[in-house]
Amino acid sequence: MTALEQHIQNQQNRACQLVGVLEAIATLDNEGIAENAVTALIHVALDIAREVNDGLDSAALPKGGAA
Repeated sequence: MTALEQHIQNQQNRACQLVGVLEAIATLDNEGIAENAVTALIHVALDIAREVNDGLDSAALPKGGAA
């Protein structure tokens, strides 16, 4: 796997984790339980989203090598 492919895979993995966190937030919110957990998970989701956003910036892509 090239450096670029590995980088893309890492972004996909983090995006998948973000989906799981957002599903947990939605479930807890729909049930009206664990308000503190919902708040904490929102912060986790925001951190992951920022990480994925930064990772997909063209400046963050690995340099050189075949894609």
